[in-house]
This record gives sequence, C-alpha cells and structure tokens, in this order.
Amino acid sequence: MTSIEPVVNCLWIGSSLGNVHAACLRSFVLAGHRVLLHCYDVPGNVPPGVETVDASRLMPRERIVYYRSNGSPSLFANLYRLKILEAGMGVYVDCDMFCLRPIPKQDYIFGYQTNSEINNAVLKLPVGSRTLLEALKMTEDPYYIAPWLSREKRLWYRSRKAIGLPIHISHYDWGQLGPKAITHLAKAAGVMHHAAPIDVFYPVLHTQVTMFLDPGLSLADIGTPRTLCIHLFDQILKKWMKGRLIPASSPLGQMLDRCGLSLEGSP
Repeated sequence: MTSIEPVVNCLWIGSSLGNVHAACLRSFVLAGHRVLLHCYDVPGNVPPGVETVDASRLMPRERIVYYRSNGSPSLFANLYRLKILEAGMGVYVDCDMFCLRPIPKQDYIFGYQTNSEINNAVLKLPVGSRTLLEALKMTEDPYYIAPWLSREKRLWYRSRKAIGLPIHISHYDWGQLGPKAITHLAKAAGVMHHAAPIDVFYPVLHTQVTMFLDPGLSLADIGTPRTLCIHLFDQILKKWMKGRLIPASSPLGQMLDRCGLSLEGSP
C-alpha cells in the first residue's frame, strides 16, 4: 500500500481565511494529511485539525513582498514555499487547492497545468536537489534576474543592476517566479519526467473557473479517476463570485458542504 505525504504545508498572509480557503485546508485534513498553516498572525476561521506554525521561523516578517501590479502576497508565497522545502518539512500546497484524495509520498511532487508548463501550487523537491538549490537563489536576492527571461530583458535588468538601479522582484509579472520558474528549473535539471499529468492537480484550467459555480455540474464531473487535488485559481474565482451565490449543487458548493463550511464564504 502506497504511503501518503505525512505533512502538508500552506502559507497564509492576512487576518482571516475565507470559507473557500478554510474548506481547502480542511479537505487535506479529511484526506488524512497533517496540515501545517504557516502564518505571521493566526488568522480567523482556521478549520479543525489544522495546526498553525510561526512563519517567522523560516523567513522574517520584514521579507514579505507583494506584487507592485496588484498588491498580492502571492509573490512572497512563491519564495516562502522554497524555504519550507529547504527545511525538509514536507509538501507545500496553496490555500486554494482542494484535496479529493491523499497525495502519495514521493521525492518530487508537481504537475502540469498545461501541455508544456508545470505549476508550483503543489510542490515538493528533495532537499539538496539541483532544482531546489537553483530555485532558492530567488529567495536570496531581491533583485534576482530570472534566467528564463528573454535575452533582451535580461540584458536590460543587468545593465540597470550594473549602474546601481536594479529592478526589484516585485516588478515581475504574475507567474514569473512561480510556474515559469519551476518549469524552467525542472527542465534544466532534467526532472520534468516527475511531473504529474494535467488532470492530477489541475483538471480545470484558469480560463474555466466558472465550472466551479455551475449548478449543472457535480464535483465528480470536473476531475478524472487520477485527480488528487483541484486548483481553484482563487484570484480569478474571486472576480466571478462577486455578487453571485454559490449554488449548493455546484462543484464549489459540494466542496464547502463536504468540509462543513457555509455557502456564504468567498475566496
């Protein structure tokens, strides 16, 4: 019998969890995982069975960075998860991942979100692995120049750095230090063969989030027999949920019901 990942780690920056995020955390508890929620301030609505961990043990609060474009702390989450992996604490998952079945224990855990790109919303890399060591460089330099940028952009970044006007990582586009980073680094290290097929973690694309609110679909309709988790893409889902009720029969309604959360919640 395959053993499951003993510990699932998540990160939350903010004062309170929405019901959708709380349901996602609870889903991993129900699947049999020990769930550690890393936070600087313990948020409200932490679901039963979820343990909180002082995030400052891995990175000081002063290191928190946000995207300049939208103020999201997702940029910091891209960095913090690497420190979790460096500490050998287990697998990292975003707070908008809903677990249907337990994640089996493996050295490498990540999956395709498109035919050619992997996502880092579920991530585990061996301590000391080339992929992780290269990724950790992003956490060491606030003016990190990503090697996967175009040649022209890298030259521009280097010239700015050389004259003492470096470009801060907060100016990066969404995903540059996330999916694009892990895809580039996994390819460079020759470990892309460890990536799970799309339907294992990302059966619904970010362009299809309305499926989560469709009363004509059930939770069973949006996955396959191989699906372990479902990424809800909360930044996009939020926009679609504004002013809308969550149908009880919809996949999202069923997720909330399974975890004992109210339909009134939002991402």
